[in-house]
Amino acid sequence: MILRPLAMLMFVPIAASAQQPAKSTPAPAPALAGSNAAVKPAPQILEENRSSVAVIVAAGNTSAKLGTGLFVRSTGLMLTNFHVVAGMDLIGVKTPGGNVVLWASKATGFDLDNDLVLLEVEANGTRPVALGDSDQVRIGEQIVVVGNPEGLEQTVSNGLLSGIREVSGRRLFQISAPISEGSSGSPVFNSRGEVIAVVVSSLESGQNLNFAVPINYAKPLLNGAKEEEISALPKRSRTDTEPGSGDAPSSTTYPAKLAVQAMSKVADRIRACEGSSVFTPAKKKKLNFYYRAHSDTPTDVRFDVKASDSLVAPFQGIAEFSVHFGVSPCLRADDEASCSADRTSFSITTRYRYFYRISGSTVQLDYRTQFDNQEQNWVLQQGKSGACWDRMGNQ
Repeated sequence: MILRPLAMLMFVPIAASAQQPAKSTPAPAPALAGSNAAVKPAPQILEENRSSVAVIVAAGNTSAKLGTGLFVRSTGLMLTNFHVVAGMDLIGVKTPGGNVVLWASKATGFDLDNDLVLLEVEANGTRPVALGDSDQVRIGEQIVVVGNPEGLEQTVSNGLLSGIREVSGRRLFQISAPISEGSSGSPVFNSRGEVIAVVVSSLESGQNLNFAVPINYAKPLLNGAKEEEISALPKRSRTDTEPGSGDAPSSTTYPAKLAVQAMSKVADRIRACEGSSVFTPAKKKKLNFYYRAHSDTPTDVRFDVKASDSLVAPFQGIAEFSVHFGVSPCLRADDEASCSADRTSFSITTRYRYFYRISGSTVQLDYRTQFDNQEQNWVLQQGKSGACWDRMGNQ
């Protein structure tokens, strides 16, 4: 299969025996720690769970994703985020220190609402993690995350359970432990070495604003017996059209409609932005005239809403619009009628595309781009200009 080398290239060099199940020595599952269990330092938690946390490479026809998975049964059942495998055809799994790639072709259960999936990995005798009770956690307690950010195996980070948030009727744990791409699916351990959550997302514009799904949401999946091919898993609903329609994703649920309404208000406010003028005298005192620098009202304002992989902000809003800027000589200050329209010193129309995070009816500006006519591509804008349309999106 032509996809298999793609996944293998993202691991360390692997022998031809990669297609065979791992011949690891069966190990008994660690006992569940009780409430009176001793506190374990991070090095001990890592050492006890080294073989339980693995790198995942999910490959499709034109793309590949990195992620992390944790074994929850000695039979090779692995838990990770649904978005890691969504739309992919081939799932490769590599355990630390091993020279064999394990393959997962089937899922035994998934939960789209909580972004979880249980994979059937071709391996026996895997060492499962100890599962804790996420209903008993407390804000402020110490946590340890073991994952593979950017493919860097067995990266350990610690922090606090910073908060417990309600998002669309579900709980999410806010954690301060740093994470990166490839951390999705990483186990979050409490100080007793029990997994209490699974890393799911972060806010790019926030520092250490990371989130994890409580492990109790995953426990019902462990009782599932129905197998399903990875390639047959449902696709996350989203629209890939250019900004303009304002249509919701294909599953027009109430949250999607609310997101469209919120972005419609942002677009209306951008359309309502008035033009501005600034008059400055000519630099040479002998020249008795002024320059008028102006921006016009935004035109051709369009917007769109797409589903995102984030449980914190489940929708992404996109607003696209054009603004004309110009500089003209004027005979008098603050008098547009004295400006010479046929002697414009500078004139340009810039196309903008702004991206927003949407949660419910709350819209937050995420990042801004503008079209570079010389390079013929979209470039990231740095800083804020203070323009009217820059202030839209903090409702």
